[in-house]
Amino acid sequence: MNHQNRSDTFFGIADQLPDPSSTEMNWDAPCPEVGWPNMVTNAIASSVRFPQHQGPLSIKCAFNGTETYNVGRTSFKVNDRSYLVLNDGQRYESSIDEFGVNSFCIFFRPGFPEEVLRDTVSPDDHLLDNPVDQRSQSAAAFFEKLYAHDRTISPILFALHRKSYSGSANKMWLAEQFHALLEGMLRVHRNISREIDCLTAVKRSTRVECYRRLQRAKEYIDAYYSAALTIPEIASAACLSTHHFLRTFKQVFGMTPYRYITHRRMEEARNLLLKTDLPVSAICYDIGFESPGSFSSLFRQQTGMSPAAYRADHRRSLRPS
Repeated sequence: MNHQNRSDTFFGIADQLPDPSSTEMNWDAPCPEVGWPNMVTNAIASSVRFPQHQGPLSIKCAFNGTETYNVGRTSFKVNDRSYLVLNDGQRYESSIDEFGVNSFCIFFRPGFPEEVLRDTVSPDDHLLDNPVDQRSQSAAAFFEKLYAHDRTISPILFALHRKSYSGSANKMWLAEQFHALLEGMLRVHRNISREIDCLTAVKRSTRVECYRRLQRAKEYIDAYYSAALTIPEIASAACLSTHHFLRTFKQVFGMTPYRYITHRRMEEARNLLLKTDLPVSAICYDIGFESPGSFSSLFRQQTGMSPAAYRADHRRSLRPS
């Protein structure tokens, strides 16, 4: 593990993952000098399972495959289309079952997110008079869930991913990106607060808990959308009554569970059409449709062309001229 040291804002870039069979490593504090630094890990792994451990606030990404994170009874499958946020102090384990998956993670030094949060929400005159005041810091906590790649966080993640591979990320640039990431996470968190406010419960604590359970339902759909899911099954996974689940899911996400399942299936269909050579019929069954005819009909409604034509047209556009 190669570390770039910079006093109390220590930065590390690791191009290898630790050995999961090691009996000497302290998984809760992998860097003896500082415990958890501001750190980037960017490595290729195959068929590996990392033991449960406690980490700082972190962002988890995976490319060219899937890395599964188990947090309590919840499993998060991270791939090219999403990133996962886990809070400081959370215990989790992770595993990769495929070959050659690029595991890419951002770790924030404990205390660093609170510093950024304070400087973001405090008035400028207070910051000028108290540039290092630690007394009023609030704990920085975010919703632990899968986030679809977006225009706020993802461009920074992708830039960090590229530069950590090329070795062109210097200490000052890294410091700027860690600050920019946290500012972006705060903006995303505010947008989630607006989603929570769509719920009609009087107490905010009730709205937050309901939102957490709805996220659990959404993640359940994300994990099992290709199966023959039922509304009661999804509601049960979220510990909600069937009607309460149906009503609140649409309030928060703007579509019914059935429409969301269809959306996820069609999203995966487009991905498989472009990235694999699987026959259209095989894709149809893999994503949960019962007949190629119904799949092709719906696909044409949403894209204006058949699955085969979509594959040919988009692959043609990707060829170098």
